[in-house]
Amino acid sequence: MNKNANNYAQGRRAAWLGVAGNLFLSLIKFLAGIFGHSAAMIADAVHSLSDILSSLTVLVGLKIARKKPDGHHPYGHSKAESVAGQLVAVFLVFLGGMIFWNAWKDIREAEYTQPSGYVLLAAAFSIVLKEALYQYKSRLGKRIHSTSLQADAWHHRSDAFSSLAVLIGVGAVVIGVPRFRAADLIGALAVALIIGYTGIRMLLKTSSELMDEVITGPRAEMIRELACSVPGVKKVEKLFVRKAGLDKDIDIHIEVAPGLTVVEGHNIAGAVKRKLMENDGSLKSVLVHVEPFSG
Repeated sequence: MNKNANNYAQGRRAAWLGVAGNLFLSLIKFLAGIFGHSAAMIADAVHSLSDILSSLTVLVGLKIARKKPDGHHPYGHSKAESVAGQLVAVFLVFLGGMIFWNAWKDIREAEYTQPSGYVLLAAAFSIVLKEALYQYKSRLGKRIHSTSLQADAWHHRSDAFSSLAVLIGVGAVVIGVPRFRAADLIGALAVALIIGYTGIRMLLKTSSELMDEVITGPRAEMIRELACSVPGVKKVEKLFVRKAGLDKDIDIHIEVAPGLTVVEGHNIAGAVKRKLMENDGSLKSVLVHVEPFSG
């Protein structure tokens, strides 16, 4: 299995792990929220349930992105992974707004309930498990350059924060009744804001990728230095690196001695392409343009 295929396989395993973990957590949270009379915990359970849809969306995106180029898609299907991340982000914004509206309505109508203490145990367990899933998926997503997996990871992190809000809100009600009777619903509002913020953050990131924002900074400089290390390359005039799903595409303009033949220039360009492809297994294509060195 090559590096890129292995990356897709790891991404799929991580997504399925998220589905299993969220099914388990959703059940615990719904039971704790319903029998413990906690609006914040029920909101948190809905959030965990939405994580299942998030992970399934990531799975679909990874599956489509893995397809080979065809006549209608000569550049491949890699951006399906970024589209999946954007769908997850849009859903998060919608979910956060829905939960916020329902909690705000209950506060205005003074529909308070008295949550049970064992809701706190469910919230604490969720924080630990969700943070562990976040750490795993976030590190894997960065390693294999998966935007949708990183979006899914942040979904777990936002769920951990929302469970923390539940812990604080329910704890305030249990300890400070009746003075803090609205704290549970305020916790639900906090959950909604966390979900919405996470969605907006990921929506901006995936939108940049879909609009072919170029990669700059140390990663781009390393590519420039590698190209310049190829014998015959005098200078890198232009370099455009863009992300397409788990893959990257490079357009690079190199300058060579003006007296070289077409064949010699072509051979240098081929050497640059091989050098870059061998150095980074996530590169899908490298387009090298040869120009005369201008000094």
